[in-house]
Amino acid sequence: MRAYLLKRHGPTRVLRVSRLPDPRPAEGEVGVRVAAVGVNYAEVLSRKGLYGWAPRLPYVPGMEAAGRIEEVGPGVPRERIGEAVVVGTQHGAYAERLVVPSALALPAMPGFTLEENAAFPVNYMTAWVALMEMARLRPTDRVLISAAAGGVGTAAVQIAHHYGCDVIAMAGSDDKLERVRTLGAGTGVNYRAPDFARRLEDAVGSRRVDVSLEVVGGDVFRRSLASLAPFGRLVVAGYASMNLRRWNPWSWWRTWRDAPRVDVMTLARASGGILATHIGYLLADAVRLERVWRALTAFVREHGIRPVVGHTFPFQELPDAHRLMESRKSTGKIVVRVD
Repeated sequence: MRAYLLKRHGPTRVLRVSRLPDPRPAEGEVGVRVAAVGVNYAEVLSRKGLYGWAPRLPYVPGMEAAGRIEEVGPGVPRERIGEAVVVGTQHGAYAERLVVPSALALPAMPGFTLEENAAFPVNYMTAWVALMEMARLRPTDRVLISAAAGGVGTAAVQIAHHYGCDVIAMAGSDDKLERVRTLGAGTGVNYRAPDFARRLEDAVGSRRVDVSLEVVGGDVFRRSLASLAPFGRLVVAGYASMNLRRWNPWSWWRTWRDAPRVDVMTLARASGGILATHIGYLLADAVRLERVWRALTAFVREHGIRPVVGHTFPFQELPDAHRLMESRKSTGKIVVRVD
């Protein structure tokens, strides 16, 4: 099979197609023929050697895919062969074939396109866990969402809007803000504008926000935290501004400075809370994963929500997908077609 075997960390040129043996499912596993892959910023960090959850080299990156089960291992019903599925995994999705535990091959969403299914699992489960499981969202809440035009951000805007919340979206350009307004954001703030702090204060107003979903870090994190109302909850689900470079000590200091952090006594005086989530823990908890998936997909079907697929690349151009993601010019989800 063709696969991107990562042999060393570095820029996008380290992503090269290799020929590898087809993986075979063991007991309790399924073999999936991959048709499309969802690209995530965590995979950019993994390529650079900056992602702590990545396995040791060499390995095939990729955390989510859409395809069909073409083989099952012992203990898995043969009726699953041919089933359309979406897959969440630690790695392995940048390939034509993928083997995962049966519980991680979830039913594809009926009515979604192939690209929409590939765009769905990681971003929407991240947004759902952050908002519903961690922040315990209420319909009366005001919600502030950073990087709202990205994969997690567009998912969070849709979920919060359809739950009945007033949504304030932050994005890095006015064009991106126009896009997220069509998804349900009531107010938009460009966090790259020179007067970002004033714009955010004007948007938040005196009532402030009850929930903030933050994935950028740096000044965006600090301003989001300061925007919380008493009893507010900020959930960290990423750190997109991290740009650590091994041979650049200045980047080390900048990364340390911008990393999300908080003092407990500061939180106590503001009567606020900060939480953090990484959905990788769900992979080892099949019962919790199934519960989250069932609740999320029921909500999405009820409200007619569809993933925003902003860009699609063929398999051989996967490095270009990474370049686009690093450029911060993408909107919605980046998907790579494998077939």
